[in-house]
Amino acid sequence: METTNSSLPLARPAGDDPNGEPHRHPIPVPEKAVPHRETFAVAALAGLLHRYTGETELLIGRRARRGPAGTVRLRVSGDTTAADLLSAIAAARAEPFDGEACHAVVFTGDAPANGVPANDGFANGEEAGPRAALTVLVRDEGGFELVMSGAEFDADAAAQYALHLGRVLDALAADPAVALRDVALLTEEESRRILVDWNRTDEPVPDLFFHEVVADIARRTPDVVAVAWPGGRLTFRELDDQANQLAHRLASAGVRPRDRVGVCFPRGAESLIAQLACFKTAAAAILLDPEFPDDRVRFMIEDASAVVVLTMTAHESTVSGICPVLSLDDADWRDEPTTPVGERVEAGDLIHICYTSGSTGVPKAVMVPHGAARNLIYSMRVICGITEKSRGTWLAAPGYGMVEVECFSVLAAGATVHIPEPSVVTSPEWLRDWLVSERITHTLLMKAMAERLWTLHWPAETELVNIRICGERVQSWPSADLPFHVFNLYGSAEATVVATCDITQLGVDLGEEGRAHRLPPIGRPTPNVKAYVLGENLEVLPPGVVGEIFVAGESLSQGYLGRPEATAEKWLANPMDQVRHPVLYRTGDVARYWTDGSIEIVGRTDNQIKVRGNRVHLGEIEAVLAAQPGVGQAAVLAKKDGQGDVQLVAYIEPGSGPVPEVRDVRAALQQTLPSFMVPAAYVIGGLPTTTNGKIDRTALPEPPRSRPDVGSPYQEPRDDIERSLQQIWAKTLELEGIGILDNFFELGGDSLRAARLTERIREVFDADVDIDDLFDEASIERMARTIAEAKKG
Repeated sequence: METTNSSLPLARPAGDDPNGEPHRHPIPVPEKAVPHRETFAVAALAGLLHRYTGETELLIGRRARRGPAGTVRLRVSGDTTAADLLSAIAAARAEPFDGEACHAVVFTGDAPANGVPANDGFANGEEAGPRAALTVLVRDEGGFELVMSGAEFDADAAAQYALHLGRVLDALAADPAVALRDVALLTEEESRRILVDWNRTDEPVPDLFFHEVVADIARRTPDVVAVAWPGGRLTFRELDDQANQLAHRLASAGVRPRDRVGVCFPRGAESLIAQLACFKTAAAAILLDPEFPDDRVRFMIEDASAVVVLTMTAHESTVSGICPVLSLDDADWRDEPTTPVGERVEAGDLIHICYTSGSTGVPKAVMVPHGAARNLIYSMRVICGITEKSRGTWLAAPGYGMVEVECFSVLAAGATVHIPEPSVVTSPEWLRDWLVSERITHTLLMKAMAERLWTLHWPAETELVNIRICGERVQSWPSADLPFHVFNLYGSAEATVVATCDITQLGVDLGEEGRAHRLPPIGRPTPNVKAYVLGENLEVLPPGVVGEIFVAGESLSQGYLGRPEATAEKWLANPMDQVRHPVLYRTGDVARYWTDGSIEIVGRTDNQIKVRGNRVHLGEIEAVLAAQPGVGQAAVLAKKDGQGDVQLVAYIEPGSGPVPEVRDVRAALQQTLPSFMVPAAYVIGGLPTTTNGKIDRTALPEPPRSRPDVGSPYQEPRDDIERSLQQIWAKTLELEGIGILDNFFELGGDSLRAARLTERIREVFDADVDIDDLFDEASIERMARTIAEAKKG
């Protein structure tokens, strides 16, 4: 595979002046290389490019000041030795020169006095293409000079290339048997800067664990409101007292330290009371979401060996049948004493069990210890400046560990967590208005909602201090004019929050030109966390070179519950710091360093992606799809829709029986998977394969724009309102031929598209309609009736 100049490490998009002043660095030439200096120049460039990009087929242009031009095609690998490379260059047959296709160019002979020769580095007056990003001038007197495009590389990048090119050259000249993978690019000083200096994160953390902090706040400031929601509030004293009462009831029900207790609640005070009660008894809380399908919730309860499940009466049917159930709104636990429950907790004891997606089709339980949560809570308070005067939120789904990031960090500061009506979080405008009216200072949002929020107008009285973003990779910069800061968080259930970056301030510091050259990074490691970008053999990589993120330190979970093999694949022995941090977690995220030590996410090593802020392994969806009647093989891809949001597309190859109906497959998935894991579009037909028999995902077609078979007869619009709604639906869902009886969600709609649709309806019809009313019966016919009634009122 060929690379282009802009894909080289540390490259940036060319500016307005692609022929701007180049960077120039002399390269000392070892004595052994002087007799064959042009060959060594080609070899050194090939060796450096392979180590920087991983490319195995390289095109190096060769041209003398006077003489024919040509291109050398080299096939290399990490096992290629210096002798192999030099022999291959000597024996290579020159191909026609193509300046644009070349990865780099070697020019032999002194250049004109004014610097780089015209165009691509060759003789004045000769026809040639654009100059290569990397050009090595081989001087007649024996010296080398590296010349790099000033438009594509900054000064620091050019200096790094020059240093490492010189080291490759020295290594190839010194030892004919040295393999490219064994050439040391980094000195001990450079490695220390990356491994140690960029990871100087050690900070003392207060000893108290989260539930102990809450109890201490309840003693000191008992009447401060801990949790507020529409129509209700709970002080710290009430929160701690009720948690003590529930803890007494759990103990009398037989819950013992290190047991595991299911916690299944929507966002609300009851969930926080239940979790604190678990912590007080030294039991781990299994985080469950009542919005998940019943089968998935029951699997989690059984898989985690819950001894009891705490919930509300409305959700008893979801959690029943595995172990005893205690409903907080239908029990006499409030008769228990409020005296403190003080079971001893160690840093290694579990605070949460959080389920994440698994490649085998089975969710995996991540074991989060109290020590990691304590460090996370401290980190968020320090980084975001959360104090007792702050006003935080709980917007994230309750079935994930984000409650530690969003809520616990606020409560641990003695501040109030505010919970809105569920409908508020469906509209950027409604959420903005709620944040302003409630005088919220700190919140946490999924990337899609955050990016919509920061494009809105914000009133002068906004008290918001910062937004923390989690979920998908952030690919745009917030405006420098925002009245609040935006923090880009990076982490996972396995490693809590690993790194963070104030991308608002960084965007200001970089300026417009700097922002144009870079995507927002995830920043630097948080307190007591070590983050490394490493190669395939856990080697340290130079800035700009793509590798995988590995994490050590206080943020790590203890692995996957009951899955030692899966744990062993991800939790490794740490070769960097075996004494203090013996465990190294491999994230599966592909990234690179900036030259200042900030980390930028590039992608994933596997097909694990983020959908609406939730990490999803496409293999899990594929496994569930393949188990459906009539399905032979299945594949799932994540594609961006016209609004830039991730859309899951399912590809189904029928088995030997009847061809499966899309509506039946979708209904089956909705019974098994959370809504964000149910594909929006379906393609039924044969799956293309590669030469080795695997599904060729690159050859899978785009999903059709035509109306899928949803089981309802097509009926065309009958009046102007229905015709306008049909057009709005078609744009939102990116589908054609929608009927007025079709169901929005059966056509592939989800909560994000529903919010977008609601906003558009309000604009077009100038009607104050609620999202719940619009989607009471999610058809065009029903929506038209709702809009007509609203306009009459």
